[in-house]
Amino acid sequence: MRRWSPQHFRATLQGYFLPASIIGMSGYWLAGLWVPAVTHYYLLCLPVLLPAIWLGRAINHRLHGEAFLRYVYVGLAGIGAMLLVQAVRR
Repeated sequence: MRRWSPQHFRATLQGYFLPASIIGMSGYWLAGLWVPAVTHYYLLCLPVLLPAIWLGRAINHRLHGEAFLRYVYVGLAGIGAMLLVQAVRR
């Protein structure tokens, strides 16, 4: 709703989700929920990390203005629809 550029929007999300994820992972570790299977899956994801970062940056630099906002709104609507489907199934 603030009409941020794709770069500003991405930086804001990174600034929030990186510390939140670190705190969350620390909480899992303190609660004893960080088990060897979690480490195994984490390590399996690492090879995909660099290509995903590159692809995300490439897409981020190509999106401008209204096209970016349209994708954000479609993504939010998709997430909302998935949550509604999950709520109905339970």
